[in-house]
Amino acid sequence: MTGLIAAYLDELDRVLAFDARLSRRVHDEIESHLFDTAEHVGEADAVRRFGHPAEIARAYAEAALPDRLRRSCVAAALLGGATLLLMRLRTVALDIPGGSDALTWLDRGGLVAALLCIGAAWLFSLRQRIALVRKALHLAAGCFALSVGASLLRAFDGGSGDGAFALIAGTALVEAILVGGLMMQLARLDRYARRLAA
Repeated sequence: MTGLIAAYLDELDRVLAFDARLSRRVHDEIESHLFDTAEHVGEADAVRRFGHPAEIARAYAEAALPDRLRRSCVAAALLGGATLLLMRLRTVALDIPGGSDALTWLDRGGLVAALLCIGAAWLFSLRQRIALVRKALHLAAGCFALSVGASLLRAFDGGSGDGAFALIAGTALVEAILVGGLMMQLARLDRYARRLAA
């Protein structure tokens, strides 16, 4: 590979580092176009005609951001549904009545707050309010984490039997893994949004 094209592709890889898969795909696609164009007009003109790598990265990030927003909202909604099911499983399996202790209130309150944040995120996404969608989803993830933390504390409560401990701890662990998945999805969304802000 010749110097100008190699340097151009290195810069393109650097500005697309926010998404490794996208970076590889774009690198391969543009490399092929650059070499084809360079055969006809020369390497320097091929690189100049293609445009600045930062502009290309911004265009790709802008095109992909609506899909990233959708994926993040769907991930949050699925987490909300899974949390509701797991909470219901704990209630039915352990034959727990309404529950009035502080940890139960934190567990349920965290879930309700998270679901409200997800609803707000969907509304903001319809209006393309990207910053507000991100804030609402981050807040939802924090509320889910509060709910999971309260579940885990309930599991370690001295009054729980071995069966109750295993069920509460197991379902809270599943919820914690799902919250981690949501946070990874939000980190990807944030990288795209930062690329657009640059």
